[in-house]
Amino acid sequence: MTRISYLNGQFLPHEQCMVHIEDRGFQFADGAYEVTLFENGRLIDGEPHLNRLMRSLRELNIEHDFSIEELQKIQLELFAKNNYSKSATCYIQITRGVAQRHPSCPKNLKPTICATVSARKSVSDEEFIKGFKVMTSQDIRWHRCDIKTVNLLASTLTNQKAKDLGFDDALFVRDNIVTEATYANIFMVDDQNTLVTHPADNNILCGITRNRLIALAKNLNISVIERRFTLAEIMKAREVFLTSSSLLIRPVFYINDQEIAGKKATANPSIAKILSDAYANFING
Repeated sequence: MTRISYLNGQFLPHEQCMVHIEDRGFQFADGAYEVTLFENGRLIDGEPHLNRLMRSLRELNIEHDFSIEELQKIQLELFAKNNYSKSATCYIQITRGVAQRHPSCPKNLKPTICATVSARKSVSDEEFIKGFKVMTSQDIRWHRCDIKTVNLLASTLTNQKAKDLGFDDALFVRDNIVTEATYANIFMVDDQNTLVTHPADNNILCGITRNRLIALAKNLNISVIERRFTLAEIMKAREVFLTSSSLLIRPVFYINDQEIAGKKATANPSIAKILSDAYANFING
């Protein structure tokens, strides 16, 4: 069947969706985006994702008249037009719009909005058990990582370098503090069995899946703390795992080819597995 995408008010065959050469998203990465998980006919944490998109647009001073309800309708209609009923994702992007190329631009531009959907491959038990091997990299991103902009060059270059070197991903380190991975938040379980993750400040993107897992952990009486931690600390952790709307939860067993110290002492079932099961129950309703 023909793949359908959305562009500026129209549902079109995917190959017909084209943006203007002077769209500021294309020339300046002047825009924001979200990726939302779709399972069993419903958007997973759809409203929090779109609330974050609205916040990103406010922080970028991108004027628009879209409502969350309108954006949700676009997403759901797009899934329906592509015959997705479960296990898919929606990418939605809003840029400042079209203007003659210059750092500054006229007021009241008409934003460009586009959206695509694609199938999501579930993680097998074997993949989960195998876990990830990651490297570390200096965090060279700008200091507003809390805004989900389309300017992803630092992350894509670092992720590609990790893949080229045989790793699954990279952990960003800023002033000896581990912030997050290239496209995911990071959690560790310390020697007190406390779940630890970086605070939601300007150095990380405050993930929607991250927030959901924190809530699920608290409901399961798992101790959670948001604080900064060093590379030395994470190497001694009982568990390390990454989270995102695409990955969901993925354990990390090796950092820079070194096995994390606490791996052999990990409880069975691990906190990562407990939360993975809890999240699966959540998304399956």
